[in-house]
Amino acid sequence: MEGTPKVNRPTAAIFHQLESLGGLHIQRIWGEQEVATTAVNSPVNLPPGFESATILGDGRVIPLIDPVQLLQWVIQNPTSHSPSNNDVPVQPTHLVNGAQPQSILIVDDSINVRRFLAMTLEKSGYQVHQAKDGQEALDMLLRGLSVSAVISDIEMPRLDGYALLSELRSRAEFEHLPITMLTSRASDKHRKLAMKLGASAFLSKPYIEQELLQTIADHRPPN
Repeated sequence: MEGTPKVNRPTAAIFHQLESLGGLHIQRIWGEQEVATTAVNSPVNLPPGFESATILGDGRVIPLIDPVQLLQWVIQNPTSHSPSNNDVPVQPTHLVNGAQPQSILIVDDSINVRRFLAMTLEKSGYQVHQAKDGQEALDMLLRGLSVSAVISDIEMPRLDGYALLSELRSRAEFEHLPITMLTSRASDKHRKLAMKLGASAFLSKPYIEQELLQTIADHRPPN
């Protein structure tokens, strides 16, 4: 989170339900505001308490919790959230020739969206490059940046996602480069236009992490 927190030291939020007391450790507090919520559609079962999210005006996706449900789940399942000695760490599988990680270019005018996407991709073993709009992305690629895929927003200044897509597909060296459009413009007309211009895939914000990673894997160019 950016900006100055209203409470910038560790504290605790205490909750009382029936005859029980519980608390959550909180590092910082930035403030409060009214928001519209949306259900979280995840292929992974989320623990009770993590059932909705909100999207801020700058594109950030913020998870929302029900502290009472979360505390009840932690109390009833004291070991389910602790790492097991038998857990096997997942190794990154997105490697070129078994040595170098595949690289992906993220194109979005929101720095927060780029950060969240970078975190998602980097923890899965990808190397990430970032561009703040289509023009910067095009310049980077024409100067020789080599990537395995591009993830691009549509609405951006200078050169939008459609124009970037059209420019890249008009050049032989990028004819087969996987380009996924990731946008809040999720209507059928936007999808059809993107696919007509040569998009490899079309996903809407907020994205589902596993769906995004699977889409990238499905369109991975051969080594």
